[in-house]
Parts: sequence; structure tokens; C-alpha cells
Amino acid sequence: MGRKSARRGGWAFAAALLLRGFAYGEAPAAPDGQVMGTKNDRILWIFPNYMTVDEENSRPRITPRDKLDIAFKDSFDPYAFPVAGIFAGVAQAENQYPSWGRGVDGFEKRYFAALSDQTMSNLMSEGVFPVLLHQDPRYFRLGRGSFLRRAGYSLTRVFVTRADSGDAQFNCSEFGGNAVMAATADLYYPAENRTAGDTAARFGSQIVFDMLADFGKEFWPDIKRRLVGR
Repeated sequence: MGRKSARRGGWAFAAALLLRGFAYGEAPAAPDGQVMGTKNDRILWIFPNYMTVDEENSRPRITPRDKLDIAFKDSFDPYAFPVAGIFAGVAQAENQYPSWGRGVDGFEKRYFAALSDQTMSNLMSEGVFPVLLHQDPRYFRLGRGSFLRRAGYSLTRVFVTRADSGDAQFNCSEFGGNAVMAATADLYYPAENRTAGDTAARFGSQIVFDMLADFGKEFWPDIKRRLVGR
């Protein structure tokens, strides 16, 4: 692994450790599932899912430490690393960022770019911005009603979130956090891929990905019950 590639991954990990240290300076959190009301019911048994609350009207308390803990777990879940590898593999197959070349070196650069993107997005939109803006980063499942109603609800949660008070708000954490991710990515993408259009594309792609993730959070329990009978 080259020094530049190591730095690309290292900066994100260092930021996470700093946030983790700050989180543990907060008041102690209760065990998982008691304060946050969440559990890691992996979507498709693979993708981490630390932010879903089963009951739409349930509002278990969440602290700043809880928010940062969610962001850290989501970023450094064991499956986050192979998921980044999948994105890197797609980028390699499509020869995205051609100046990085192909082969092992090209894949390494694409891998650390993908890992850094998803790590920064998680830390900012699920941890830092929710703490600063007093917003709740969790996904509250609707869990009832028609498919269209639930689909519409899930796909709009990137725009509408809850304040710590429970009031509905514009999801500044989602948009602000991913804007920081997209801008920060200019530090490690090739020079020819640092245009305003490229930055906007990274931002938009992450918003769409998060919309689809919320769709999965809403319907995965139903799909799982049909597949395994419980």
C-alpha cells in the first residue's frame, strides 16, 4: 500500500477516533436498544442497520454520545469494508478515474476513495451534524399502511427528519453532512475529477443512496418475515 493511499484511509479513521473519544466524554449511555431503541437488523443480512427504530411513534431518548456511537458503528462495521470493495470493484470495471489506472494500484486507490467517502458521510450526517443541530439521525419506520404510503414516507426521510424534541424539521444533517463529504473528497480524488460538477455528482449520488437505504430499512423486516417465516 502506498503512502498516499494509507493517508487517504488514515485521515478518516483518525477523525473517527477523535469523535469516539468525544462521545465517551458524554454521560454514560444505556445498553443498546434501551436508550436509542435501535438494533442492528442487517439489511439482506449484510448491510449495517444501526439507525432504525421499529415503532413510528416511539421516541426513546438519544444523547450526543448515542449519535456519535451510531456514526462510529455504521462507519466501522466489519461489513463496511467489503461494501467499499464492491463500490471500488464497480469503479474499476467501469474504469472510473482513468488516471488511477488499472491493476492492484488502481483498485487500491479506488477502494480507499470509496471507504473514505462512506466513512465521512456517516460521521458527518449521522454524528457531527445531528449533534450540532440537535437533530435525530435515526430512521423511524412507519411499518403500517399501503405500500405507496410507506414507500413515499421512506423516500422522503432524507428531506424530513426529527429534532431532538420530536418536531419535524428539514434534514439539514443529511444535506450538510454529505456536502462536507463531497467537498472533502476533492482532497483525494484525481485533479481532473475535482470540478464543481464532479463534487455535485458525489453529493447527489450519496443522497440517492441514502434514500434507497431508508427504503430498505422500511421494508426489510417485512421481506425478512416472508423469507424466513418470522
